[in-house]
Amino acid sequence: MRFALSNNERIEATKGAKGACPCCGNDLVAKCGEIYIHHWAHKKKCDDHWWENETEWHRNWKNKFPKEWQEIIQKDESGEKHIADVKTSSGWVIEFQHSAIAREERDSREYFYSNLIWVVDGTRRPTDIEQFESLIEHARTISNEPFMLRVLSDWTLERFRLNQEWGSSMSLVLFDFGKSKVNYRDKYSSNKDLWLIYPSKDRTHISCFSKDTFIEMMNSSRSDEVYKMLLNPIQTKLTEEIEQEQKRIETLAKPINQKVGYLIGILRNRAEQQKWFDEFDEFDIKVASKILNNYVEAYIRRGYSDMEIEFRLDGIKSHAINSHKWTAWTDSIEGFTQEVIEGK
Repeated sequence: MRFALSNNERIEATKGAKGACPCCGNDLVAKCGEIYIHHWAHKKKCDDHWWENETEWHRNWKNKFPKEWQEIIQKDESGEKHIADVKTSSGWVIEFQHSAIAREERDSREYFYSNLIWVVDGTRRPTDIEQFESLIEHARTISNEPFMLRVLSDWTLERFRLNQEWGSSMSLVLFDFGKSKVNYRDKYSSNKDLWLIYPSKDRTHISCFSKDTFIEMMNSSRSDEVYKMLLNPIQTKLTEEIEQEQKRIETLAKPINQKVGYLIGILRNRAEQQKWFDEFDEFDIKVASKILNNYVEAYIRRGYSDMEIEFRLDGIKSHAINSHKWTAWTDSIEGFTQEVIEGK
């Protein structure tokens, strides 16, 4: 840690200095070597089990904020105490998380601090950067100002471990990919931006926020504006998307309706001209229409264009032609629909 207590004053580590932990009161040792940044270390483990060894990444981020905001002791009504990395003058806590953290501990911190923003080190594992690159590569730009992407396939999201670890957080989580070369079409670079992944019920959006703007706004006690600038555009876009999707579903484009009708026609002919090895007696035009419309609707809600949906309807034509059982056709199309819903 950066600060120790000595005669009730906060002091930084210098050679030969003595101090105590502001949280647990245990003795600290001043570490002032030539390789690592000067810091205090516990002789014994700190009683604050949330505290992690500080890295240069931690210190660099904390130094973006006033000293009097750093390593602030927080105490609740029960007497439980923890050290917040940064607590702003407006009462917001910023936690800089480098190491792995259990979900239970993350949830406990969010409950304890209430107004909390996480900044997570995205460079701890090299594979995290690779997975994030894959994630944005399989995303579609839905807004340039503010910049926003929509993830089209859940399989890339499922492979992105940082999302598995942080996707269910109730607080704002921003990923810092440091000096890595992650960028999107040479416009937004990770060395100047923090990245936000925003999962909702059936879709995920990605946005980014300038590091300099984040630091400036938090330093000027405009924490609420950070939330609004990041989340309001996404929530507005979500509402617009859902309304547009519903409108598309209610008024399907003529080519899509024609292809759905064409597939139903194939199935009806299979039932009327049934061969001895076919089992299409149970064909029901209403059921067929509902199954195909659900299939189309799933793609609409995934953000696919009319042309892409037409292509996929062409792709299932063979199932209408080659299925020998009505139930085999219904099972296969309903299975495909479920895969689309799950983003597979």
